[in-house]
Amino acid sequence: MGAIALAATSLAACSSSDAGSGSSGSTSGGDALVLAIQQAPTSFDPSQVEPAAAGILWNSVYESLAYRDPVDGVVKPWAATGWKYSKDGLHLTVTLRDGLKFSDGNPVKASDVAATMNRNIETPGYIQTQITALKSVDAPDDKTVVLNFKYFDPKFLPLLGRELGTFTEASALKNPNIATDPLGSGPYTLDKAKTVPGSSYVLSRRDDYWDVASFPFKTVTVRLMNDPTASLNAFKAGEVNAVAITPEQEAAAKATSGAVITPTAATAIRTMLIIDKGGKIIPQFKDVRVRQALNYAIDRKGIADKLLLGFAKPTEQVFSTGGTVHDDALDDTYPYDPAKAKALLAEAGYPDGFSVQIPSTNVSTKLEPTLSQQLGAVGIKVQWVAIPDSQATTVLSSGKFPLSLKDSAFASDAYTAINFLGAGTNNPEKFTTPELTKLMDTLNSTVDPEAAKPTLAKINEYSVKEALEVPLYNPINLWATSQGVQFVDKAGTTSSVRQFGVAAK
Repeated sequence: MGAIALAATSLAACSSSDAGSGSSGSTSGGDALVLAIQQAPTSFDPSQVEPAAAGILWNSVYESLAYRDPVDGVVKPWAATGWKYSKDGLHLTVTLRDGLKFSDGNPVKASDVAATMNRNIETPGYIQTQITALKSVDAPDDKTVVLNFKYFDPKFLPLLGRELGTFTEASALKNPNIATDPLGSGPYTLDKAKTVPGSSYVLSRRDDYWDVASFPFKTVTVRLMNDPTASLNAFKAGEVNAVAITPEQEAAAKATSGAVITPTAATAIRTMLIIDKGGKIIPQFKDVRVRQALNYAIDRKGIADKLLLGFAKPTEQVFSTGGTVHDDALDDTYPYDPAKAKALLAEAGYPDGFSVQIPSTNVSTKLEPTLSQQLGAVGIKVQWVAIPDSQATTVLSSGKFPLSLKDSAFASDAYTAINFLGAGTNNPEKFTTPELTKLMDTLNSTVDPEAAKPTLAKINEYSVKEALEVPLYNPINLWATSQGVQFVDKAGTTSSVRQFGVAAK
């Protein structure tokens, strides 16, 4: 969820004096990038890093084996030069590039990567939940890492460009202060003398880094700042060179001299998850006609245009528009048609509709009046039940709610298929059908990503026609930049310094 957290939250920045550039006043593109986030990093421990806005910190200190290119979204080698699966998909061999060094000057060895990953397997945390298929990691020589699996996991490979792909020196894993004292081989180091944990974090570029030309900013400062109005005011005053803004702030930001406003690519999807597809709580949801009625009842375009001021792309698919299997034609499956929704409910035996409870969180708040009105118009009466934001994910598996609004980040098409329709967190009841089981079995046994595309396309088509979810829209967020800084991410990647570049003057 890192892309959502960085791009969808209100960010701000501070003056260049915080970035340690030795000057005061406004920031200068090419010297310092300054950002602010609403949530502090949970930890720099490689086993505990998470996909949130603070990912820009660990993703700069640590070098991943791979990365997603912010221009085309393709997973490309970084610390690795390449990788190859065995024919059965149970072994993945990764080759490290020559000349890698940790910030303490020691060379990077395959044994360091293996030690970090084996510790991830054994250590509870977000990463451990993502790598249940991984059994062990070996280092047969200094340049070769071999990942061994209990079973083939089609969603695994992109993880090498995310949290799992980070690593530290094997000896550093014994550092009792690893959570605050990171040792990586990445392009930046954490300047502990200028960092105030929980308040501001300063990164200094390593001039000896092998690919230093790809990281133009000498310093990157990340500060905690909760007030979006203060962030915008700092930008308008010339003290901030990059800030994520809300649609309501666009006009004010655009009026700032030299400002460039850049919309982001679709990095996520907002969905009304049908948790109870098996009908344990609401028996009606077992009937495909009821699920289809839910989809016909929602005016996606009206929500995008009126409620979200045009900064959203309506969709009826959970698969990313930037992926390989998204089919534009499927987005015409459920046009807004309340009469059709009511007819389907009546045909299914519910002419008077029914009542449903949905958890109310920060994801749903803005949409609640509109969704209540639109669902109520076809006979589905909604009661919103307040839930602490800290429970927004765990509530999915609580067994208390048949529906829930959820933001989900895009990682890969295989990840989306498994997360929504397989054994992932968005399908807590592990609902399936004979047809879906057959498709998922094919996906889970197809090692070649190219060969898996037709199966993924069939999974996408099946999920839409069977109305297994109620996808709503892809959020479009905005970045305001100035003074030589530009937001270059066109693919909706995770939080990273790579999302920013130096603008031509």
